[in-house]
Amino acid sequence: MIFCTLFVTVNGESDGSLYERIETKTITNGEYFKLSGDFLNEERALTVNLTDDGYIAFALDDSLSSKYDYYSWWFFDYDHASSTSPLVYSKYTGERLEKTEPVLYYLHQKPGEYSVSVDCYVDVDGQHVYKETYSGTVTHVGNITKSYTWRYQGVEYNAKLTFSYDKYHAYRERNPDGRAVTNYSNVTSFITFQSQAVIRLAESLQEAYSSGPIIKNQDFASFILSFVQICFDYPPYSSYMDADKYLYGQDEYFAYPIETIFHGMGDCEDTAILCAALLKALGYNAGVLIVPGHATAAVGLDEYTPDLYSPLNFEIISKSIRGVTYYACETAVDTSLGIGLISLSGYKEHPYSWYIGEHGYGFYVV
Repeated sequence: MIFCTLFVTVNGESDGSLYERIETKTITNGEYFKLSGDFLNEERALTVNLTDDGYIAFALDDSLSSKYDYYSWWFFDYDHASSTSPLVYSKYTGERLEKTEPVLYYLHQKPGEYSVSVDCYVDVDGQHVYKETYSGTVTHVGNITKSYTWRYQGVEYNAKLTFSYDKYHAYRERNPDGRAVTNYSNVTSFITFQSQAVIRLAESLQEAYSSGPIIKNQDFASFILSFVQICFDYPPYSSYMDADKYLYGQDEYFAYPIETIFHGMGDCEDTAILCAALLKALGYNAGVLIVPGHATAAVGLDEYTPDLYSPLNFEIISKSIRGVTYYACETAVDTSLGIGLISLSGYKEHPYSWYIGEHGYGFYVV
């Protein structure tokens, strides 16, 4: 085990007036715990280890546990979906467990950030009398692997991506006050096509598509679109719960591509941003189309042939911007739907194309 002490700024302070002390504890194979609060080595109150079965064990130090008889543990997973039901929104508030052992096992060990506290009690004439609380935060930094399988034009394809939890965490903490985008031109700042996770996923998709040189044409773009459509789910939602609330606990939340990759799901703007980032990383002109209550990705093509579709159900949306013609790419479906096609049902009895150019609606490209 190797301990390393870090000091990081919090609350935006960088002048040395406000610091949080953090220690890192090496686990194995490049993984480590990042510790704060009563998990710090100098506090000698709470400890964390991986068991032989791969579970995370949070424990009260033996020198302290001998003083108490009963414990109430509270565990909070910062990456847990904010709702516990697909029908009714209820904010995730963590989990409590009362026990006589001074240890808490997390049975679904995976890289992530966890807050843990334990209320300690003594037995006095059969009654539990509160004495002390110990708490802290543990970040398990390690690699996360995502494997994908989907079918495109009758052929099965596979792709894989491995990325470190700390890369996801950095984006999760980025721009916390700017996630409810109302100035739609800001959506392009979320299309992080130069991030390593997006680049590696794009490379895996390119390798799956062909072992040789690839022409950046409509078919390859359709292949990328089908990957996003099929491999990423729409979060559970209902009249009581918005999809963003399920994942992020907010009414409106624009996610970075790696957040959508981490969760394996996202609403229309999240999957649109991911698709646009992949297309851009692969050399396409790309962006996002914003229309009332909806968003799609967009791709610039030199040549375009409409797929077979029913004119009663879909329209083709495109726009020429600086000499490039961009086509809508619908991502909020669970089956392959061709480039350019978007539901004709639109918004409030008007097709989506009716709104383009009004109130900031339209294509935003990178």
